[in-house]
Amino acid sequence: MSIVELDGVDSLGAGAIGEPGQRVFYIQADKRGTRLTVLVEKEQVALLAEEAVAFLDGIADDHPEPPGESSAVHPSAAQVTEPAVPLFRARMIGLGYEPDRGLVLLELREHADDDDDAEDDGYIARIFATRAQVRAMAARGIDAVAGGRPPCPLCEFPMDPAGHICPRWN
Repeated sequence: MSIVELDGVDSLGAGAIGEPGQRVFYIQADKRGTRLTVLVEKEQVALLAEEAVAFLDGIADDHPEPPGESSAVHPSAAQVTEPAVPLFRARMIGLGYEPDRGLVLLELREHADDDDDAEDDGYIARIFATRAQVRAMAARGIDAVAGGRPPCPLCEFPMDPAGHICPRWN
């Protein structure tokens, strides 16, 4: 198992690079010039954004966010930037919180715990970020997911600009 840990990142982002229909999604963190890029699926970004906001809202009663913390992160700090060379593809994503330091843990795993065919345990990335950074990443992730091709009003599959063959027309 190879563990990559970025403790106290300068930026944390979730998003996509490419044109709608051809986009590739990433989670990216930077710390003092070291960049970690992890390949993820669009659905993982959408679920992570939703779960991260719910997670942060859930811990807010016991661990209130410091005043002004959420406005301390500029939205551009949550963007994925090129070059985006992924270290691995995430199969599992988890969230945690360290109350003593006030940091959120975002853990990305290359292999699921039940992967029998894995030759090794793969990569595990542990990213420690502020709640404001995680909220900004979630907001940027939601925007990236929504920035794709519009859904067909009948089948809800993405419509291809070159033409859409709707299965509901059969």
